[in-house]
Amino acid sequence: CMSSGNLINKKGYNKMVVNPLFVASLIFLPMSSAAFRLRCGLPAHTHHLMAFASSMTSPVRSHALQRHFAFQWHGHSRYISKACDKVNKVNRYDRFRACLRVAVSDNNFEATQRIHNTQVFSKDVADPLDVAKSTMEIMASNRRSFNRTWERMNPLIQLILLPSKSSRMKSVADVGCDHGMLALSLACIAWVNQSRDDSNEFLFSKVFGTDVSSPALENGGIASLKRVNDALSKIGTANDNKSLLELPIQFRIGDGLSALQPGEANAIVIAGMGVHTMLDILVGKSEATTTPIESLESEYVFLQPTNSRPQHLIILYDGLQKDLGWELCDEKVAFVGGRWYISSYFRRNDDDNRETISIYRFPGHYLLDNEIFDNYVRHHLEWLKQVVEKGPLAEEDTGWVKHILSLTNKNEWKMLAAWYNDEDTATE
Repeated sequence: CMSSGNLINKKGYNKMVVNPLFVASLIFLPMSSAAFRLRCGLPAHTHHLMAFASSMTSPVRSHALQRHFAFQWHGHSRYISKACDKVNKVNRYDRFRACLRVAVSDNNFEATQRIHNTQVFSKDVADPLDVAKSTMEIMASNRRSFNRTWERMNPLIQLILLPSKSSRMKSVADVGCDHGMLALSLACIAWVNQSRDDSNEFLFSKVFGTDVSSPALENGGIASLKRVNDALSKIGTANDNKSLLELPIQFRIGDGLSALQPGEANAIVIAGMGVHTMLDILVGKSEATTTPIESLESEYVFLQPTNSRPQHLIILYDGLQKDLGWELCDEKVAFVGGRWYISSYFRRNDDDNRETISIYRFPGHYLLDNEIFDNYVRHHLEWLKQVVEKGPLAEEDTGWVKHILSLTNKNEWKMLAAWYNDEDTATE
């Protein structure tokens, strides 16, 4: 790269691919200026890297110094990344619009090629997850917030897309939407469905976002909707004569499922709440003969509670499977910010004989071979070991440990649960 001697022409840098070492050398060359370091948020002790970057202009010496720089790169990668963002920042709104253009016109080679020429969105075909990710990116306050939100929401969106591809799931409601990041991401997927000539992959066409707090909805979801609409207004389509469709989403104020009418939402999504709050919304607090979720006539429920302790998840699973007769169809797990988030997908079962339903009351039935869930099990077995030293375990925790001990081909888990004593650990 550096020995070619012809890296930069009158139009600027003309190479398509470079390695991190050369990028770093370009970034650190002008850093003798204290103002530049301050502007990029770089530490003052980068003089040794600046000296090294200057030496890299010599092809003969650069190879000998690569081992030294590899060590320095590890410690200062976050500063290099931050400086790169300042110098060559990609507009996230441009990336959002490019992604949606590709998703709408992925069968149009000319339109796709035009997107590639912008060097903003590099994929030939944008799938629903790409659409959701680019939508969340323009709503996030910063990159760190976006990364954490997407890591947590990505598994949940994957679950939502499972029945939408195999059945006519026409509408989705995000209950307790708050800032509306999930609801608007799903709405952009629905917008793509309506804008495409062939809408076989993106099936649901309507999204609702509900929240009990009017200020939270005004300052959150509705404000974010304006931001997304502004970005959509500049997107254009593959056919310039084709008018843009409105984003198919409605925000409503209401407690729980009260803001929705029967038959209005095929699927209910609840995330960012505790297990007991979720059950209050779905099952209700009163002794009514019909629960709120049954009155709504929804067919699918997608949940991602904030508390992932086995005891709480068992209570949630029992509430939907034993009490309501719903069926657990799939699970996903994520580990973000030191916490586990287990997302679950339930489907209504119209069979009157609920005894025929396979009840998976313990979390992780679909995650036994998942590495993240393996860490989840190990952590909670060690944690429950400390809990039992102070007092008896809850009934649900005891049942979960017994379940772990009954699994086949999980000898390491059984060794970690060897502390369990059926007589001493169960609550009376």
